[in-house]
Amino acid sequence: MNIRKSSYSPVKLITPFSKGLFFLVLISISNYCYSGIYKWVDEQGNTQYGQHRPGNIPAEQMDVQSYAPQDTSSYKRPGSKVDGKDDDKEQAAKDKTADSEPEKKVETRAEKKQRMAACAQARKNLTTMQSIGRIRSKDKDGNASFISQKQKEAKMQQSRDLISKHCK
Repeated sequence: MNIRKSSYSPVKLITPFSKGLFFLVLISISNYCYSGIYKWVDEQGNTQYGQHRPGNIPAEQMDVQSYAPQDTSSYKRPGSKVDGKDDDKEQAAKDKTADSEPEKKVETRAEKKQRMAACAQARKNLTTMQSIGRIRSKDKDGNASFISQKQKEAKMQQSRDLISKHCK
């Protein structure tokens, strides 16, 4: 008598529905495990960070980058190749055209993004300084003190200068 064992392969049992359900469970578990990073200032004035929100102190949830930041610098190292071309050859070509006509620098997307971020920060700083009566600053030793009205006006003027420079 020939007895055959019936064996089931796990591949045959997995249906598209069960695969989808498995990945849905994995995604929901990973979102459940992420609690975030919180920042707060304790009673002694020290800035604290943690994964759990403190009960009696107001805390700010931090925005944590989960990816590497982009290189937005426009600096090119001497002798480096850009798009398969030698940097020295490009520089020689630029020198020839510079003699014939003045060249206007073209702003790249990254430079524009950086300029707009600086503009927004300067506007935010100016608005904050205008709305707050006294401004506290820390020295290099970490000691906090209030700045004078002249210093506040000088900082406000610096913010106005940055706005006129970056917000075109």
